Amino acid sequence: MDPNGNMLRWEAIRVGSLGGLEELFEAYGREHPFIVTEPGEVARGKKNGLDYLFYLYELCRDLLIQVQNIAREKGEKCPTKVTNEVFRYAKSVGANHINKPKMRHYVHCYALHCLDQATSDNLRRAFKERRENVGAWRQACYMPLVAIAAARHGWDIDALFNTHSHLSIWYVPTKLRQLCHAERSNAASTSGDNLPPF
Repeated sequence: MDPNGNMLRWEAIRVGSLGGLEELFEAYGREHPFIVTEPGEVARGKKNGLDYLFYLYELCRDLLIQVQNIAREKGEKCPTKVTNEVFRYAKSVGANHINKPKMRHYVHCYALHCLDQATSDNLRRAFKERRENVGAWRQACYMPLVAIAAARHGWDIDALFNTHSHLSIWYVPTKLRQLCHAERSNAASTSGDNLPPF
């Protein structure tokens, strides 16, 4: 069952079973817009909640494994990140709801969910309570990630992504990289330290 209460047989689909994937994705049809939901809350009406959004990132991971297996069988180079090849494969098996613009748009939100679920959940609850839209929530996910990158890797957001198994397959958003660089520069100028370049 997916986070929106839809019965799925994803767990029964073996990696490499193309027919199973096509059957799975037929049920989705047209994708609905996202709304801010609390953890565990099922979205109502023609909307999708944030648990479902994060679930799509897990599906992308499985699709990447499928693409890697196909590449190995053909003796070709295996992608290590979710690339256009993975999105094309998703479309070919009927997963039209998994597309590059959407998955890249929210990847930093998924990163926050992976790295600090408590902060992510609190942010979701606060934005739901204030009836904020998903765009405002998305923007609010940036700065907690910058703080995590500062604390764990000296603002090196690439290192932060690369050391996490669920994030290493995703490209770091340009805006997130720019925010980390700006915060690092601000910290250096405030403290007077000459921090080494990235």
